[in-house]
Amino acid sequence: MRITVAALLVLVAGAASAADLRPVPIRTPLVQTGIWTGFYLGVNVGGGWSNADSEFSTAGFPSFGTVDNHMAGVIAGGQAGYNWQTGSWVIGVEADFQYSGMKGGISAPCPAGLCAANFDQNMPWFGTARGRLGYASAGWLLYATGGYAYARLETNASASAGGLSASVQREENRGGWTAGGGIEVAFTQNWSAKVEYLYMDFGTRDTSWIFTGLPTITDSTRLHSNIARGGVNYRF
Repeated sequence: MRITVAALLVLVAGAASAADLRPVPIRTPLVQTGIWTGFYLGVNVGGGWSNADSEFSTAGFPSFGTVDNHMAGVIAGGQAGYNWQTGSWVIGVEADFQYSGMKGGISAPCPAGLCAANFDQNMPWFGTARGRLGYASAGWLLYATGGYAYARLETNASASAGGLSASVQREENRGGWTAGGGIEVAFTQNWSAKVEYLYMDFGTRDTSWIFTGLPTITDSTRLHSNIARGGVNYRF
C-alpha cells in the first residue's frame, strides 16, 4: 500500500512538471500587421504661417520697393487616401483640402503724415495631392510625403497722397509643390491619429497694378507656407 501511494505521488509530480513545460500561448496584439492597407478618411486641425515677398518695379527702371508680408492663422480641413502595405513598408496617396485663417498686412505711413499705404493679404483656402512612403512597426507609421499644392491668395492694397487715393484688389489661384513628413499611430484596428508638417512653395508670379495717370507697376510676388497639424483617420 505504501508503494502504491508513493507511485501515485511520483506520477502526479511528473504530470505537473510536464504541464509546466508546455509552450505558453502567444497573445495576438490588438493592432495587427498589415492594418495600413486600404482606404481612409479623416479630419485635421492646426496652424500655418506664410510669407508673400513682393518686389515692385516699372518698365525700364529697377525695383523701387519691397514688401515682406507675414501671414499666420488657424487651419482646419479633411483628408482622404489609400495605403498599400508590404511587410513593414507602406506606400500611399493622399489628398486634402483646408480652410485657412492665414492673413496679415503692412501699413506704411510716409514722413510727416503726407501719405499712407496699406497692403493686406490672406490665404482663405489651400489643398494638396501627395504621395506617401512610410515604415510601419508595432502600430506606428513614420512617413515622408510630397507632391502638388494649390492655394488662393487675395490681396488688397490702397494708397493716398496729396488728397488723392487709389486702391486695387487681386484674387489669384496659385500652384506649386509641397514636401514634409509625419508620424501616425493606430490605436484600434480602424482608428489612427497623426501629427504632420508640410512646406509649400508656390513660386514667383508677376502681376500688374494699373493706376490712372501713373506708369504700370509690376508686382513680383513669391509665396511660400509652412503648416503643422494633427488629425485622426478612419480606415475602412
